Amino acid sequence: MIALLENLITHHPFTLLNQHESERIQKDALIAYYPQNTIIINQAEVPRKFFIIIKGTVDVLDDNDEHIDIYHTHDCFGGIELIETQPSHYKYIVTEELICFEIPQETFLDLCEKNQRFKNYFFSNIVERIDMLKEKREYATMSDIMVAKLDESILHKACVVTPNSSIVDALKQMEKEGATCILVKNDDGYGIVTDADFRYYILHKHDENLETISQIQTFPIHSIERGALLFNILLMMTEHSIKHLPVFDEDGSILGTLEVVDIVSFFSNQSHLITIQMEKAKSIDNVVDAAKRLDIMVGALHAKGVKSRYIAKLVSEINKKMYIKLFEMIIPQSWHDHCALILLGSEGRASQILRTDQDNALVFEEGFMPDNIGEITQKFISVLDKIGFPRCEGGIMMINPKWCKSVDAYKEDIYRWIEEPSYEKFMDMAIFFDSTAVAGKTELHEKLITYLLEKVNEKQQILMHFARAIETFESPLGLFSQFVHDKGHKGEIDIKKGALFAMIHGVRALALEYGIRATNTSLRIKELNNVGFLNKEDATEMMEALEVLHTLRLHSQLEQLAVGEKLDNYISINKIGKLERDLLKEALKTVNRFKKTVSYHFHLSMVG
Repeated sequence: MIALLENLITHHPFTLLNQHESERIQKDALIAYYPQNTIIINQAEVPRKFFIIIKGTVDVLDDNDEHIDIYHTHDCFGGIELIETQPSHYKYIVTEELICFEIPQETFLDLCEKNQRFKNYFFSNIVERIDMLKEKREYATMSDIMVAKLDESILHKACVVTPNSSIVDALKQMEKEGATCILVKNDDGYGIVTDADFRYYILHKHDENLETISQIQTFPIHSIERGALLFNILLMMTEHSIKHLPVFDEDGSILGTLEVVDIVSFFSNQSHLITIQMEKAKSIDNVVDAAKRLDIMVGALHAKGVKSRYIAKLVSEINKKMYIKLFEMIIPQSWHDHCALILLGSEGRASQILRTDQDNALVFEEGFMPDNIGEITQKFISVLDKIGFPRCEGGIMMINPKWCKSVDAYKEDIYRWIEEPSYEKFMDMAIFFDSTAVAGKTELHEKLITYLLEKVNEKQQILMHFARAIETFESPLGLFSQFVHDKGHKGEIDIKKGALFAMIHGVRALALEYGIRATNTSLRIKELNNVGFLNKEDATEMMEALEVLHTLRLHSQLEQLAVGEKLDNYISINKIGKLERDLLKEALKTVNRFKKTVSYHFHLSMVG
């Protein structure tokens, strides 16, 4: 029982209790068993206990036996009724035989009286619960950090010289190899030369007649072997005040060197490490290696509870550096002043966190169309393949002539989007309006966005047809706040079709109307507040709802990534806790209210 309770206190709201309060629960809690179809709490009944599920399922029904909610492992119920001493509005019935903890009413109310945060949990709103979710992830990730092992991909190439090498020659070799320290291979082991040793050389080279690298080396050295725990490595480097550490394999062969900044970067979020690797990249392989580390960074930030929109912003900035590097390395120099590389869709909106698909295009200056476009664009896409970006199933890539052409050809498309509208053309318009230029002659892209906004402004009535796409998919939240699962996906909902698309597209349609050039959905919401379309309260609620949707999708995709599954947009209702399900319901309600606002604003009921 103690083991069960120790596991319990790692989940909300029990993470809010101090040690004494947790011990109080351990002392007073009882384990109970209820067979299937047992009514735990009946309507109009004041519960006498607070329930925490160990195993099993409890459904919540109203007086018409309609499903209101469902509770699983680690969920708790009965708290609000106990605090307010009010009869339950619903019936709690066991649908899968139940094993649970029962906390006596007196104990529960006493904890609420002494711990206001614990009590407030049961009445918290969506913003407050997002903060709780952050705390929960921070707690859960601590054990992972403590057992994380050295990843060889973060090692720096070792610069190895002989002890008789001159100091100047050793420095030249170090510079050539882009190393930050020098390893000296002596007959009886390795020595190391760092910045501190070079400072000593500069100050004393004449009075001590310093000429060979062995004269300024530190010997013997501290080192580690492959597979060491990162936390132990950090302790060693801190204890001995060292910034560089050689890493050896089991046979004593040198694998590379590790820097303290790399360790600190791992324990923070690795963004510094990736950024430095990207900026220093001298080959396509260097860019690929750096880009592949992004998933590790994303997982670390998510585990620490960093908001998904901030993770997306950081990923977007690093990806921009990657695209600029690839543009410089792959796109011929003679093209650079005559074309622009643009990112579209989720990449253009800076909302793609994990690599779900490629969305890119090229815009060429009028009169400049090289003969070898196919060869170059194929090479560019192949590198993105190597990094791990799946190809866009809709063909939104520069290898598709539709997304690789001149400014005038794009303008012809824009004209047809407005004058000869169709669902497909509206989707192309949506994709392009979300685009951003990252390299080359970016003003070519700016001219096209200006042209698009001008054409839309000339024919404002097109927006009601454009906005109608928000009605394409039904909400996964049915009557009585019951989740409606997708066919063929029992217990799962498609969060992109069911919620994100409506929110993103509705905001996009309003951004087109108001001439808002920002591509990120959160920034567009802020601008809609600035122009007076949304009040501050509604804008905040929408941004928090968007945060919940992106966070839950990211969490699900990280789990898929960990087991090698293809990333999709489905969220398993049965795998998330009560806190997450409540947040999801509130977010879906916000999306549904926004859809009604957009429908009313654009008079969608009148669109045929």
